[in-house]
Amino acid sequence: MLKMEPSLLGSMRLPLLILLTGVTLGVVELEPLSQDHSGESSLRNITLAVILPHQNTEYPWAWPRVGPALYWALEKVNSDPTLLPGYHMQLVFSSSENKEGFCSDSVAPLVAVDLKFAHDPWAFIGPGCDYASSPVARFTTHWEVPMVTAGAPAIGFNMYSSITNTGPTHKKLGEFVVRMHHNFGWHKHATVMFHDKKNDDRPCYFAVEGPYAEMTADNITAKDMVFNEDEESLSYADLISDISQRGRVVYVCCKWDTFRKLMVQFHKQRLPQEEYVFFFIDLFGESVQSRPAQPWKRGDADDEAAKQAFKSVKILTYREPQNPEYKTFVSKLKTDAKKMFNFSVEDSLKNLIAGGFHDGVLLYSHALNESMNQSGPQPPGHVVTKKMWNRTFNGVTGLLKMDENGDCEIDFALWDMTDTDSGVYEIVSVYNSSVKQMVLEPGMKVHWLKGTPPPDIPLCGFKNDNPACLAKTVTMHQMISIVVCFIFIIIVTVTVFIYREIHYRYISRKRDGLK
Repeated sequence: MLKMEPSLLGSMRLPLLILLTGVTLGVVELEPLSQDHSGESSLRNITLAVILPHQNTEYPWAWPRVGPALYWALEKVNSDPTLLPGYHMQLVFSSSENKEGFCSDSVAPLVAVDLKFAHDPWAFIGPGCDYASSPVARFTTHWEVPMVTAGAPAIGFNMYSSITNTGPTHKKLGEFVVRMHHNFGWHKHATVMFHDKKNDDRPCYFAVEGPYAEMTADNITAKDMVFNEDEESLSYADLISDISQRGRVVYVCCKWDTFRKLMVQFHKQRLPQEEYVFFFIDLFGESVQSRPAQPWKRGDADDEAAKQAFKSVKILTYREPQNPEYKTFVSKLKTDAKKMFNFSVEDSLKNLIAGGFHDGVLLYSHALNESMNQSGPQPPGHVVTKKMWNRTFNGVTGLLKMDENGDCEIDFALWDMTDTDSGVYEIVSVYNSSVKQMVLEPGMKVHWLKGTPPPDIPLCGFKNDNPACLAKTVTMHQMISIVVCFIFIIIVTVTVFIYREIHYRYISRKRDGLK
């Protein structure tokens, strides 16, 4: 179903021995080893193989973003005398990047094989990219080795029995969208519109796939519109015209600047704005990072048009964990990422992914510990994997609830323009994935231009071709025909009267002449 597809310098809290081996494809392996081996000679090693992008920090699951969190998790495991007693957990790392620095569906499975035969890991951590994760999942399922990730959000990974996902997934996004449709009275139709070049990681394709699949399963017709935002010939006017013929509830995934241009064009074409609602899929919340959040604002000539158009725009993001442990985690992540990788971690929802990987290692360790008590020293991988599913677990991201398919329940936020004068956006509602419910934030409400959500299908259809509507209304052509007929009747009537008057006078004169 899926095809997809820093230098470590300075002091580190957990001492590392960096092994630069002559591996293929320019991949670097890193193996953490304690420099103090006293008291550990009798401990048996549990090796976890990490496959993540090595340097490209545009990926939320890049090694400099996630590495510190994984080492903290190992510290917790190795320092807990009740957790895996007699064992010492360690990591080996290989990159999933190709020479160009992008996730590769050919590099990832090759390094997975290398790691399997060189280190015989008890579990794999990662990959994160969808295209890289799919072939690795095939191998880990065949090997019966658990694969724990907080990436690989695309739907379809449930077909691999080895995967446990402690991060957000697009299936959960789809469940959120369906719940919104139920809440707002949309039961029939939606449009999903997304950028897709088909030669990259295709993040928007996979993002909208979740809502598309879940709506289809709920008997909601979902129409797709695909465009390439990098094409010079891209016509925003044509896109808006296509939208007007296809939908009123529209989900859009593309670059933020592209979406803003689209909405400016929407304003220029003067469509009935109150009949439309646009949901911009911005899962990591990059458009609402400024304070106050005014995502439409650029300080240019289009600001006013964008502001007006954005009254019909709502934004979908992940919800940042609210527990105090997560705030402490992010603060420590910033400090140690700078120290270990010379990388500056920003305040971003991307840190949720690092938290997911941290919690994934701890969840695996507890599941392994429980399995050892029942199945012996090295229990089968599928036994450990099943122990991670359908359970709750306290982590730095809060209370993790794993579903029966090994996916983590994740909360989402709905952002809306709460002040139409200033154009400020705030979170108005939160979707609680664990209970499948949307909850309004205190004092907030969802804003609609007419006071209520617009219908997902207009009364007269998208093209004004509803037969029932046509029977009750007069089209422009019909109106013109009626007017022309009316004018013709008037002309004929006037002509007859004039003719009769002239004819009468003629007859009268003729009679007078005869007299």
